[in-house]
Amino acid sequence: MQSDNIIKKNIGLKIKAARKNLGLTQYALAEKVDMDEKQLSRLEAGKHYPTLKTLLSLINVLDMKLADFDNCYELKEPDFYELVEILRNA
Repeated sequence: MQSDNIIKKNIGLKIKAARKNLGLTQYALAEKVDMDEKQLSRLEAGKHYPTLKTLLSLINVLDMKLADFDNCYELKEPDFYELVEILRNA
């Protein structure tokens, strides 16, 4: 099982890569998702997990999919699809 730090780092790297791919600065992205730039910096550095609300906002702004994060965790396929179903019904 992956360590907690590796999972957070993987999430941060994916967010950072998507942000850079769109040519956004941390400041610009933070403004778009209504979060503090320092908080985004810590998130991209893998220092903490995003809240579900923040993650969904980032996914929306960065034109990503929740599935883009499925390899950050060691989840079995049914667990991942169950999570997607829960989010769809929310």
